[in-house]
Amino acid sequence: MAVFESLFDIIYLATVIAMGVKLLFLDNKESNLVGIMALILGIGDSFHLLPRVFSHMSAGGFEKFAKSLSWGQFVTGITMTIFYVIFYFYYSKLSGDRDSKKKITIFALAIARIILLLLPQNNWGGEGNYKMGIIRNIPFLIMGILLIAWTYKNRSAEGLKKSYLWILLSFLFYIPVVLFVDKVPAVGALMMPKTIAYVLLILECFKHYSREFNLKSLYDMSLTFLIMGFAGGVFYREFTKYNSFTGNTHLGKVHVHTIVLGFVVTMLLFLIIRNQGDITKNILTPFKIYVAGLVLTVCNMMVYGIYDVIGAGNDLISIPMLVGFAGIGHILLSVGLVWVLLKIKRDLKIEA
Repeated sequence: MAVFESLFDIIYLATVIAMGVKLLFLDNKESNLVGIMALILGIGDSFHLLPRVFSHMSAGGFEKFAKSLSWGQFVTGITMTIFYVIFYFYYSKLSGDRDSKKKITIFALAIARIILLLLPQNNWGGEGNYKMGIIRNIPFLIMGILLIAWTYKNRSAEGLKKSYLWILLSFLFYIPVVLFVDKVPAVGALMMPKTIAYVLLILECFKHYSREFNLKSLYDMSLTFLIMGFAGGVFYREFTKYNSFTGNTHLGKVHVHTIVLGFVVTMLLFLIIRNQGDITKNILTPFKIYVAGLVLTVCNMMVYGIYDVIGAGNDLISIPMLVGFAGIGHILLSVGLVWVLLKIKRDLKIEA
């Protein structure tokens, strides 16, 4: 379970942040705003999810990272509030709803939520306050209910068709965690489907502004991989430095694989087909398989690398499971790349 949850969390963070980065490359102010919204979600959640991954990979467990987990909840609480404020503007733009009272209500609830998060009674960094955990989520829940109602009413608008459903599911999975996780820790598993709901919400917004897969999409994807590769390199350097680790770690492979198999390969595909007519639509399915394999492979390396650094040689996780996921990732990479090249060969009528 430790490996699965850790890999799930890393894939989630990488996917949401990558979608945010790609949206920033589009020449559209609204899409750029949604890109910022996705980045706030991903970066904010990393303050809570990365300490969870560290806890699974370390002999000290959750007790060792209790302070980081607590402050991570604080940061996530603020970033999630900002996320929904930005989402309101996305909703307002697509639905044409310019009701000033709704805007004031959302801002008032957001401010109330942030003030409650800042109160010392939350005891951030120490033992959590169950009562404050409920109180500070009341304005957040009201924001969610209002956005569910408004997006449902305007579900016919392009880009909002299922937004109400994803927001509804996220809160349905989140509320039991707030209410019962202290007494029934197993309830915390509901955070995983909640996270999936957020990914689907961002994906709906992403598809609204990135409807076609074309040459520009391929070029933007390559730049996204480049930035994610740089980010992986920074994490590798700073994480090993912080933990005074000087040995070999799988983290050292993350940025190389992302830049070579992501940026370089995608840019080569762009250069190959740019003067042959736009045949990118024909390679969409195999390219998705290739990207899925790359994401799984790199995120698996990330988990393995974190374990290398803070696992201290202890037998804490299932290494065969990590190896198995790596195998699946490499299979998807191979199938996707070969299929893409065969598609290009057929469409360009390259003679064998």
